[in-house]
Amino acid sequence: MKIRLHYRAFIYQAILLVAFVLVQLLFFSFIEYRDWRDNHREETLAENLEEVVDVTAMNLLLLPLMLALVWWFSRRIINPVRRIADTAAGIGKGRFDERIDTRSMPDDDMRHLAETLNAAFEHYTSAVHRLRRFSGDASHQIRTPIAAMRATGEVAVSRPRSAEDYRTAIGDMLAELERLSFMVEQLLQLSRLDAGTLRERFRPFLAAEVVRQSAQVYAPLCEDAGITLECQVEPGIEVPGIEALACELLNNLLDNAIRHTPRGGTIRIGVSRADNGIRFYVHDSGEGIPTEFAETIFERFSQIPGSRHGGAGLGLALAADIAAVHGGRLAVANPGCHGARFEWTLPLPAKS
Repeated sequence: MKIRLHYRAFIYQAILLVAFVLVQLLFFSFIEYRDWRDNHREETLAENLEEVVDVTAMNLLLLPLMLALVWWFSRRIINPVRRIADTAAGIGKGRFDERIDTRSMPDDDMRHLAETLNAAFEHYTSAVHRLRRFSGDASHQIRTPIAAMRATGEVAVSRPRSAEDYRTAIGDMLAELERLSFMVEQLLQLSRLDAGTLRERFRPFLAAEVVRQSAQVYAPLCEDAGITLECQVEPGIEVPGIEALACELLNNLLDNAIRHTPRGGTIRIGVSRADNGIRFYVHDSGEGIPTEFAETIFERFSQIPGSRHGGAGLGLALAADIAAVHGGRLAVANPGCHGARFEWTLPLPAKS
């Protein structure tokens, strides 16, 4: 038979209370018996029996009040547990914004449990939102390259063609497949960016080394595109984080800069100390970011209308999420100006 926790707690406390009353009566009766045995007087026996009856009657009169207090205390003790259970049930039904209200709880183990569960609920909600966002983004964006590959294949097999036509069709399909693979990889990367889990892997790394690595990777691409790549670093700056993700952020910014910088232009990448922390930057000599798109450019699949440069619109969104995981912010430092300057600002590491 299923018994609610509140009733079970009340029954346990009531049993203890009744047991205490019985033990008290037995102990009192034993004392009175010893007193009568020592005196051996009839009037002493009558007096002792009368005292036992009075104590028993008093206990019986007080027992309902004491049981009522036990009921009240058991409800008060179980209320936080009930609150936790109700919140967990609400989250299980899809009300992901619900949290356990700890404001009225005393600062004890139960409050610590509630706060720990709230943190777990926050982690769970974040994971569910990331999964939903990934599913929605993937289903929305994957349709286009798949439809393009299908259309190319159907046209290619609709009638006999030359070997050159087939090679062209297969090349177009492979290009769409490569675009699709890149898009899926970036979506997966975005879905894995869980700040709570990743912060456990933070280690100090040299900011200048990360900048040099990214510049070294993209130097050949800049040379092929006729773009001058300048690297400016301030040595000795240590940043807590994940070095591979920092490289990924800068790589995405450089990739974006190369696509928007004309031949003969210049890209500058660097890191330096700033008044409000540590600042990484990538500055190109392209057309710049219009002021009205300075914020929306970091949203997934965001594209500036009229832009002739390819891309899935995920690189800057991924870079912004990596910046946020590290406790910083990625922003366009000069919206509306010629030549876009992206700055990743991090707070100064706490001194140990």
